[in-house]
Amino acid sequence: MKVQRKDMCTQLLERYNAEGEAFLQRILTGDESWFYHYDPECKAQSMEYRHKTSPSPRKSKFVTSATKKYLKGHHYDNDEEVIADVRRWCREQWSEFFADGVRQLVKRWRLCVDRDGDYVEK
Repeated sequence: MKVQRKDMCTQLLERYNAEGEAFLQRILTGDESWFYHYDPECKAQSMEYRHKTSPSPRKSKFVTSATKKYLKGHHYDNDEEVIADVRRWCREQWSEFFADGVRQLVKRWRLCVDRDGDYVEK
């Protein structure tokens, strides 16, 4: 997986170096964000029932996207409400917000190649 990631980032950088900003303008990108209807606000809320011999639950470490920051604290009754609110949030963003995200890809491609294919979050 690391070899394929490094190869892909190398190819993307080669195209960017050859074509410049015009290459970035043709990129469509997405995010695999998962939004939950319930997001615990404190440690006590995130505790779960487990057997005495079960290992302690581990807190995951993740980067919070701008969309997730916006949705934190909102309550939804169903998926349609979440989708409508995310779409509304996207429409309210300046085009520069999205353009900046695409420009940051170049930095991440370079980091991936420099780190020999390791995944780069930010």
